[in-house]
Amino acid sequence: MSGTARTGAHPTDRIPGDGRPRRVRPRRGIVRPALLALLLTATGSLAVTGCGDSPSSPVQNETPKVPKAPLPAVDIPKPGRARTVLLAGLDHRYADGPGAKSRSDTMLLVRLDPDSAATSMLSLPRDLRVASLGRPGQDKLNSAWFRGGQNALKRVLGTELLGTPEDPFVIDDVVSVRFDAFSKIVNTLGCLYADVDRKYFVAPNAGHAQIDQPAGYQRLCGEDALAYVRYRIGDSDFVREARQANYLTEVRTQIDPLKVLSGGLLPRLAKNLGKSVSTREQLADIAQLAVYVVGRPTSRIELEDVKDATDGSGDVLTTPAALERARRRFLAPRLPSQKTQVEERTGRSAVLPERGTRLRTSPPATLTTDTAGAKAAAKAVRRKARGLRVYVPDLRPASAVYDAGSTRGYRISGPNGKPRWPAYRVVARTAAGQYYGVEGTTWTSPPVLDLASDVVRIGGRTWSVQYVGRRVHRLIWRDPDGGGVYWLTNTLTDGLKAQEMYAIAKSLERR
Repeated sequence: MSGTARTGAHPTDRIPGDGRPRRVRPRRGIVRPALLALLLTATGSLAVTGCGDSPSSPVQNETPKVPKAPLPAVDIPKPGRARTVLLAGLDHRYADGPGAKSRSDTMLLVRLDPDSAATSMLSLPRDLRVASLGRPGQDKLNSAWFRGGQNALKRVLGTELLGTPEDPFVIDDVVSVRFDAFSKIVNTLGCLYADVDRKYFVAPNAGHAQIDQPAGYQRLCGEDALAYVRYRIGDSDFVREARQANYLTEVRTQIDPLKVLSGGLLPRLAKNLGKSVSTREQLADIAQLAVYVVGRPTSRIELEDVKDATDGSGDVLTTPAALERARRRFLAPRLPSQKTQVEERTGRSAVLPERGTRLRTSPPATLTTDTAGAKAAAKAVRRKARGLRVYVPDLRPASAVYDAGSTRGYRISGPNGKPRWPAYRVVARTAAGQYYGVEGTTWTSPPVLDLASDVVRIGGRTWSVQYVGRRVHRLIWRDPDGGGVYWLTNTLTDGLKAQEMYAIAKSLERR
């Protein structure tokens, strides 16, 4: 494999002008998403969910110093066999008392297989109910580490949830990260850009971790990134996991894996990883395998049939059949069929990629026209977004409302941390308590462009499409006249259906 970066034009630069459907090769970007970036970034984002109720509680340092043995030579290795890596984020709670052990508050399995078409990821709810962990009754999955460290967690996952003693689910490596190491990891990699769905605010000394993070696409450094991904007030497990997964997706295109391996970052990162990766050599082995599968897509496996327990325990329940399906799909991931680019024509429905969805000339009945609301939102952002054309859609879900407290005009900071590109974010809150939004900026090459893998023609415009699985997560449009870049982002859990996303995008109008 060569470390040469692949570049190319943006999909909108390649659409022919004759109106006929064409397959368009998506823009590859400066560096394609790498599994090394996935591992290193995920280990940080995993470490943060459970600490929102402990604003200053230290995590007990259970990590011995990393041996100072020299790193192996950094060349592209032969891949060897597939490996399953468990990424565990650790936290510590006041209620457990001083000196108590940590809990694995978030658990993500990653399958690195050089013979597979994709790298699979499976996130497991921290409150998933499991059988007794050394005491009568039942427990939550995140108690496993607390009661027996990584061996107890591997046993529960390998022989109770995803396997049996006769047919165990094998975990080859465990990477654990304390939440207080997350900000160091982010700063070591360089501050990274992420799309924040709404305004997050918790005042100091309010009994929860402090945060004051506005909405919009922005450069987040260590402490700000930590506050965002660890936020948990009023969120379910599913929303928290979706926020972390989206953060991971946002930042993974911004890390050059070869630079990490050869540029001296690996020893610095190793210091922030837990004792489960006890030597730099082991971390380098995982990293080198990850480099081998660079550029391959990621298949996010969903644990199905998940529901909250009704007994007041706060547990999350699933079924043995759902766990078996998750195991099977994780070990042998299948990618969705190649998406089909379409041209919408008046009086004719066009087949869209999400499960045969058809876009018709009339919007879905779930949407309503709100021109007055769109104009009010545009007015609110225009002054601070000078130099940028403001577009806001006419349509919104009938049950949604514009969030004036999150909607804003601002400037996106450049790599030096100074405000640079005019931008705005219009945010709407759905009936489910989640947020979608429209972003615009004069920055013509934000890293978010690298997340698109498809294009569609809607309402005479060409939109790049980012999917999560087969769901439409983001639509991106480059204004050929004004020079701005605009995108419509779904909720954290992709609560808007494809028909709704495409119809809202089609109604985007300059205000």
